[in-house]
Amino acid sequence: MNSEDIVGSRNTWEMTAIPGGIIEWVDNQAAASILESLPIVSSVNPRSLRDPILLTDPIKIDMLNLTLTYKPLSYEYQQQIMGFHSAYTPLLQFLQTDAFLYEEIGNTCTTLFFESNANELVGFSSTKCSSLKVKGRKIISLCPSVEVAALCIDDHYRYLGIGQAIFNHTIQQIYKIQRMVGVQLITLFALPEAVAFYQKFGFRRLEKGMKVLYTSVHECCIPMYFPLPHIPVRQRYTITTM
Repeated sequence: MNSEDIVGSRNTWEMTAIPGGIIEWVDNQAAASILESLPIVSSVNPRSLRDPILLTDPIKIDMLNLTLTYKPLSYEYQQQIMGFHSAYTPLLQFLQTDAFLYEEIGNTCTTLFFESNANELVGFSSTKCSSLKVKGRKIISLCPSVEVAALCIDDHYRYLGIGQAIFNHTIQQIYKIQRMVGVQLITLFALPEAVAFYQKFGFRRLEKGMKVLYTSVHECCIPMYFPLPHIPVRQRYTITTM
């Protein structure tokens, strides 16, 4: 057996995969555009990108005089889950049939949002680990990401700003994860009619040379990404002395 049999074709041999390599391996326009867009957290106020209001529990929506509480997925809320309404069948089926299985096997993590006074389920979001592949000249950079795998609001509560409040909350939780786990991007698959909604948060359509892992449910969706702010190592942790 010669070396060609072991490593495969020459093209495969020349292709190098770099996990999290976008910072060091910028060799094409797509990767460069992400790098240039990474905001640097101010050394004076490293918390300026974190909205403390959005990190409180519960979530208050003043313009609606509405308060949301959020809880992890649990069989305790089976009745509210089965009473959830959504015209988008795939997301409804996910919540009512797949979310518990996915949670148990570690595929997604689902959070339920309730209208606090009525204890009624008004929405849910699910996140998972993912990666965005940026292909350059003989280099594939695998950028660690958190994917917002699902975001859905009950049909009776749509167009009231609740979706924006829940999505804001989800982003803030990912910001907190960034201080414990290496992550560079947030990714998601948007329905065509929801692209404008996510663009308001700074999300962009994937560019040439970028790829994410598709499944059949994503065939009608638009893949999008958002670069998380770069936090210098010296600002990730607060060292206290006795």
